Amino acid sequence: MGDHDTAGGLKTTAVSLSLIDHILELEGASMADLTAATGLAKSTVHTHLTTLAEYGYVVNVDNRYHLGAKFAHLGDYVRTRKDYYRIATEVVSWLSEESSMEVDFAVEEHGRIVSLYGDLEFANSPHFLIDGSPFHVHTTASGKAIIAEYTDDRVRAILDRWGLPAATDQSITTEEELFGELEQVREQGYAENRGEAIDGFWALGMAVKSPLGEVYGSLNLSGPAYVVDDETKTTQIELLERAVERFENGIEEMYENRASSDDDD
Repeated sequence: MGDHDTAGGLKTTAVSLSLIDHILELEGASMADLTAATGLAKSTVHTHLTTLAEYGYVVNVDNRYHLGAKFAHLGDYVRTRKDYYRIATEVVSWLSEESSMEVDFAVEEHGRIVSLYGDLEFANSPHFLIDGSPFHVHTTASGKAIIAEYTDDRVRAILDRWGLPAATDQSITTEEELFGELEQVREQGYAENRGEAIDGFWALGMAVKSPLGEVYGSLNLSGPAYVVDDETKTTQIELLERAVERFENGIEEMYENRASSDDDD
């Protein structure tokens, strides 16, 4: 029983993962940094770091620990294992050329939002990668676009787990307000983020679905709020609609090609 935490997970695993997060957040950390950050004994931290290093997850350079290159391979695996990988990257590339905004494709996993493809400048910070407020579904255009396609029960299950923490003064903080906005998203066909995740940050998101109605994720456009006026917003919505159509047409073609291949077999 002592090896398990109150959430039912293994404490040893939780410690190792915590050390990885601290190394990421500190952009490299000494043994003293990590013992101070975790409150654990030096011997305990050393044991976990030794195991992580043995498996390639951390490296020791001049007595400072950094994340290992293995994470780059893991990230590539996560992105490329998706059956829509080629289509997503092609559409994101096309949209990047057509729009003046930053572009990405995001998915919902375990009730949080993860950007898989694209180049978001604000997402390069370690804080964002660890547990930044932009991951919350209710503060992002991508999150709202995705969960607007979910049943109310599924949305409430996410809220029961993560709540509605406020990332900025503009963040939604009540279920009534969120469900009202999700209804608006369904009616207009897109979600909007007006400084709800990061002050001064604006974004649009539209859900991408399979021919069977499965929600794959959300295509998103984002940038500084001060550059967005009604004309710009209209233009970006039209571009996003075209991008979603390209994506979904590509998915449908992929399904048809697979079905044809199966028939030939």
